[in-house]
Amino acid sequence: MRKLLIYSFLLFSLHLHSQSDTINENAGMKFGLLPAIAFDADLGFQYGGLVNFFWYGDGTKYPTYNHSLYFEASQYTSGTSLLRAYYDSPEFIKGIQTTLDITYFNDLATDFYGFNGYNAQFNSEWIDDEDPNYKSRVFYSHHREMFRIMTNFKGALTNSNKALEWMAGFTLFNMNINSTNINQLNKRISDDKKLPETNGLYDNYVDWGIIDEKEAKGGLSTYIKLGLSYDTRDFDANPDKGIWSEVFFTMSPSFLSDKNTQYTQLTAMHRQYFTLSADKLIFAYRLAIQNKLSGTIPFYLLPHYVTSNLTSATSQGLGGSKTLRGIRRNRVVGDGFALANIELRWKFLRTRLLGEDLYLANNTFFDMGMITQEYKIDYTLIPESERAEYYIPNEEKMHFTIGTGLKVGYGENFIISADYGLALSKKDGDSGLYILLNYLF
Repeated sequence: MRKLLIYSFLLFSLHLHSQSDTINENAGMKFGLLPAIAFDADLGFQYGGLVNFFWYGDGTKYPTYNHSLYFEASQYTSGTSLLRAYYDSPEFIKGIQTTLDITYFNDLATDFYGFNGYNAQFNSEWIDDEDPNYKSRVFYSHHREMFRIMTNFKGALTNSNKALEWMAGFTLFNMNINSTNINQLNKRISDDKKLPETNGLYDNYVDWGIIDEKEAKGGLSTYIKLGLSYDTRDFDANPDKGIWSEVFFTMSPSFLSDKNTQYTQLTAMHRQYFTLSADKLIFAYRLAIQNKLSGTIPFYLLPHYVTSNLTSATSQGLGGSKTLRGIRRNRVVGDGFALANIELRWKFLRTRLLGEDLYLANNTFFDMGMITQEYKIDYTLIPESERAEYYIPNEEKMHFTIGTGLKVGYGENFIISADYGLALSKKDGDSGLYILLNYLF
């Protein structure tokens, strides 16, 4: 899928405080505003924007905020749309970090490459409309309408050790899955570029019985999570030093799913930050594993990975902006995975803009990940004459990417991020450009 991304941004700072607070320029409310324009060859133009409000109270804890409220709304001319509201506060319940995320995402062509990484073959010529073997530019996609409510709560285990914390939360998904709507996508495409009426990979998997028909159209699923966190970061948005480790136990009981399925998972993440040059050069890395412990995970939830907070609308992988930058979104999907991200972060310019701190930074990164626990499916259901084009057993191994990025930090908490990643294997695609908010971790 060919993409051209064009983004513009405007940043504003607003201070609302009482007369007694005027000596502290960091008091009151500040916000960042980012209108965005993008273009996708199949989905059309994207238009919309986002705004992030921060309330700092009397400003004595700046850059730590009392409340953060984030809104995002955008739509493609083809119909794909996103609405999101995200609230984060250490003050809503005194002593407990509270987050609430409500997201609606109607994705007309979400990526789907099969299961278990390299075992599922990616044939790039099938999506190249200039190749004689071309099938469709959206062959590796399906329609996914997602509504999600996610809550997280975090608090100190003891008064003497604030770094060690308990975590709890629940997440509700309502997924509506279907074939890619070719007719809707073709409404805005010129005649010579119209998508053909043909099965995609998702349609084939349903027809062959690889995807269970009771899961094929999506459904309602809820999980509850409990965990522990150890956090010694000096600042959440962009740490200079410290450790941030988390471990979760996730349970999705059958009575909270309309498909009568249940499963349990274990997720662990470790992030660490080292100052190489004060306020300029930081080395950071993230290690993560997630494995199923019991039950059956619906195929449409396999890309989801569990985390204590979301820095974007989705928590998906492996592949894409939040896991393996440069590899196609959801390219590496199974019951369990391992992930590593390594970054060198360099703040090369600091200045002031509209009365607020502003910095420019570069991040050079190396990402890797693989499936450690395969999703159990019967690939012999694929017609034998076509099987090698879709599946080769025991092919999965480590996936690698390299890349670089630019960060614009305004007021320390509002960070515009542009990352460009390059896949080191053509089996994973070519490259990806991601313009979002915040550091990856």
